[in-house]
Amino acid sequence: MSHHSPEDKKNIGWADHPAFVRGFLWFLYLSCAAALVAGFFWQKEHPHFAVETVPVFFAGFGFVMFSLIVLVGQHLRKLVGRPENYYQERE
Repeated sequence: MSHHSPEDKKNIGWADHPAFVRGFLWFLYLSCAAALVAGFFWQKEHPHFAVETVPVFFAGFGFVMFSLIVLVGQHLRKLVGRPENYYQERE
């Protein structure tokens, strides 16, 4: 349990308000649902590849690729990241 002073509530950013976070998550959920529904009704008339005719292919492909980018980025940071005090060592 955290103890916040009244002064902490004054310094909270607009994106940290619980109402904004809830609203943003609902918007995100509805957008994802709309993309899934649209994937069943709107198909490319002349697909380049056969897999493009699968319903919701683009929504699923986008989700999988974004997830892979995030997961690979976590490991890439370990490989190319600098220590926290990297710039202070030179001074």
